[in-house]
Amino acid sequence: MAEDGAATKAFGVTDAVSLEFPTPEEINLSEKLTEMINIHSPLESDTGLKHREQILRELQKIVQEWIYEVGVGSNGMDDQSAREAGGKIFTFGSYRLGVVGPNSDIDALCVAPRHISRESFFQMLAAKLQENPKVSEIQPVPDAYTPIIKMIYHGVDIDLLFARLNLSSITSLESLEDDSLLKNLDDKSVRCLNGCRVNDLILRLVPNRQTFKESLRFIKYWAKKRGLYSNVLGFFGGITWAILVARICQLYPNACTSVIVGRFFRIYEKWNWKNAVMLSNIIEHSNTPGLSQLKIWNPRTSTSDRHHLMPIITPAFPSMNSTHNVTNSTKKILLSEFKRANDMVEKMEKNDSGVSWVHLCEDTPFFTHFKNYIQVKVLAKSEMIFHKWLGWIESKLRLLVRNLESSCNVRPWPGSIEVEDDGDWSFSKCLFLGLKFSKSSHHNNGDLRQPVISFVEMINSWPNKEEYEGRCDMRVTHLRREDLPIQVNPEAAAQKEAVDQMEKSRKRELPVGLQPLPFGIAGQAHGSSRKKIKVSLKK
Repeated sequence: MAEDGAATKAFGVTDAVSLEFPTPEEINLSEKLTEMINIHSPLESDTGLKHREQILRELQKIVQEWIYEVGVGSNGMDDQSAREAGGKIFTFGSYRLGVVGPNSDIDALCVAPRHISRESFFQMLAAKLQENPKVSEIQPVPDAYTPIIKMIYHGVDIDLLFARLNLSSITSLESLEDDSLLKNLDDKSVRCLNGCRVNDLILRLVPNRQTFKESLRFIKYWAKKRGLYSNVLGFFGGITWAILVARICQLYPNACTSVIVGRFFRIYEKWNWKNAVMLSNIIEHSNTPGLSQLKIWNPRTSTSDRHHLMPIITPAFPSMNSTHNVTNSTKKILLSEFKRANDMVEKMEKNDSGVSWVHLCEDTPFFTHFKNYIQVKVLAKSEMIFHKWLGWIESKLRLLVRNLESSCNVRPWPGSIEVEDDGDWSFSKCLFLGLKFSKSSHHNNGDLRQPVISFVEMINSWPNKEEYEGRCDMRVTHLRREDLPIQVNPEAAAQKEAVDQMEKSRKRELPVGLQPLPFGIAGQAHGSSRKKIKVSLKK
């Protein structure tokens, strides 16, 4: 690996595009980028890093105590065997990649020997953590696609996954890179292990780690500011952004940060997305007992894989597409944002003084950009139920996006917005979609009711529905921009008052043919569709 010198070999699946070193102008642009990102998205301080390291040591000790207690108490192991079984914490995500900020969480994986069950992880370990005075807001989510315990440990958000290896002891385990560790594991353990395995491989597959980290810091900050950071909604998550940056680093192994960032936008705007982005060739263990059953991404044999819109493949076995949630709408938005950023970088490269890295990362004006929105209000009476309920709805929101695509252009907004209490509901947040109707939508009334009803029916299939009857609710509302909650549109009150005054001054009612339709757009051009149509899901 050429950490600080010239890269002369191929990294990844192709040769490098260029081995050139940066010019003085490119170095100057990189220095401006570094200055900007250090101000707006600084790295964690040395003190903060030491605090995180201490938290991980304490968590490691708790895990080892729990595994010992299970071994002696539930499995009847002798004292020595129970202690030697071991248990380990591995990290991944921004912490493992070295781009952690003061407000970043820690993604961690608890690895246990074969006699420890996932049920024990969510019951006994969760209870043990609950008793710890440093732990708050603990939230076990055993039914998730990737089961997880969320918590705050001494002020730091922790996302803790679990994997059980087919080993009697893991005391001597230093790395998870060996594919044989996956033999005969269940799918959930494989998915949980994949986060660490992918992170470790990314760091091995980039020619210069420092350039990679600096570039990734900028790209992640840009993606969050532009509303593009969300795997669950059909944009890209952290691992996807890391793979994309790493691939550009492979193609330009001696380039500085500004060049990597500029080529990032230029290449992915023009990328032929019939071809997957890959850091290394896909490994198949088709003839290896215990591994051959694991599914890898293969568009030649899988119809669903063939229909992925922007395939970006994880480098560790079993290779998976990290972007299977991308929809036509989110793909269009991503490509548009790549083009916007590329145009601005090209201006900076031409010394256009009116454009800077700060301008490139300006907030997307989501809550003022659209005339129409769908608001999904999530309500619950307890914090535990609320987090489960919100997670379920967020995981299905991309299906509403897909259903709406035939009626309008739709943009989901990552993250949920806290709103004021709603009656007896103690916990309340809103999710938002921006809608833009084409002229042709007026001919079919742009009816949104059926897509929304289908979404409500999907949400109503929640496995925990009967258990939490009457303790959670969802309300879907079609809003005009001036009707948005003041939390997301501070000017909403003034706008709404102006519209109300305009309507009061009208001397006659609209003709019947121009009246607003339920979840439709008829009459909007005439300013008449401020009526809010609610679809309420009672639990």
